[in-house]
Formats: sequence, structure tokens, C-alpha cells
Amino acid sequence: MKIFFSIVLVLSLLTEVMAAVSLIAGPGGIQEPGLGNQWTMHYGFAAFAIASLSIWTWPYRSELPAVTLALGVLMTFHTGLAISLTVAGDQQAGMVIHSVLAVLSIVLFTQRRRWCESKELINE
Repeated sequence: MKIFFSIVLVLSLLTEVMAAVSLIAGPGGIQEPGLGNQWTMHYGFAAFAIASLSIWTWPYRSELPAVTLALGVLMTFHTGLAISLTVAGDQQAGMVIHSVLAVLSIVLFTQRRRWCESKELINE
């Protein structure tokens, strides 16, 4: 399952980096500053933040607290986007990708105690 989790982290990273680049560089992106309707560029930078979750989690991907946090964020993010894209109905590929990543995150979340090391968080 740790390998499966690693694959999901990489898939999420790649998906969000590609989304970020296309949103930042695309219409309504960085080439059109000051027009007041640049939500796509703003979401692009948010997508980079979600992509970074995979990088920050990587060294701790077998530790229960880190895995719980990462999968909680990924479940919420991908499920929310899958719902949003389904309602909008105009981006089928994105809807499928986020739906698959949401399901994979949910499955991993429900199984995480089987393959994670149970470590307590250190209060500093």
C-alpha cells in the first residue's frame, strides 16, 4: 500500500502541476494583469500549493499522522473538484481525473492504519 500511496502522490503532483501551468499561462492568466477577472491564474497558484503537498509528504509517507493529513487534504480537494467539474459539465477529462484521484485517496485513507507506522506528533 505504501507503493500505491507513492503512486497517488506522484499522480496528484503531476496532475496539479500541469493544471497550474495551463491555468497560469492560459487565457485569464499572467498575460492579462489588471483586468479583474483572473480567477484562473489565482487557481493555478493554488494548484501549485496542492501539488506541493506531495513533495512535503514524501519523506513521511509511512507515518500515520502525515499520511492522515495528506490524504485528508487530497480527499477533500479531489472530491470537491470532481463535484464542481461534474456540476459544470464542461471539462470531462478533469472530472474523470479528479474523480479517480478522489476514489484512490478515499481507499487509501480507509486502509492507512494497515501500512503506516503509528508515530505520535512531536510537540515542539
